Amino acid sequence: MAFSLFIPSQPFPLVPTLLLLVLLHASLLEPSHGARISKDASTRHLFESRNTKHPNKCGELVALSQCSQNSKCSWCTSEVLDDMCFTKSEAWRLPQQVYSCSLIR
Repeated sequence: MAFSLFIPSQPFPLVPTLLLLVLLHASLLEPSHGARISKDASTRHLFESRNTKHPNKCGELVALSQCSQNSKCSWCTSEVLDDMCFTKSEAWRLPQQVYSCSLIR
């Protein structure tokens, strides 16, 4: 007699099979549903916050209009280097011979 996984005399084990499929599917999904946990697991960050129109870091802002919308940032111009957005504390430390920064309050 040949070995077979399917035994015709017993009904198809539908419930255990469906349960196995549900568990397998759940294990493949992201456990935090759209959030990532920081390395120390103390805070959660939404994926969407990384892709906002207003990055949190002043150095990521590339236009004067974007930089001026963030109260923690200051737009600095230079004749020698590219104009850039800096945090206000960074703007205070820049050499005045190279950069001229606006809106430092």
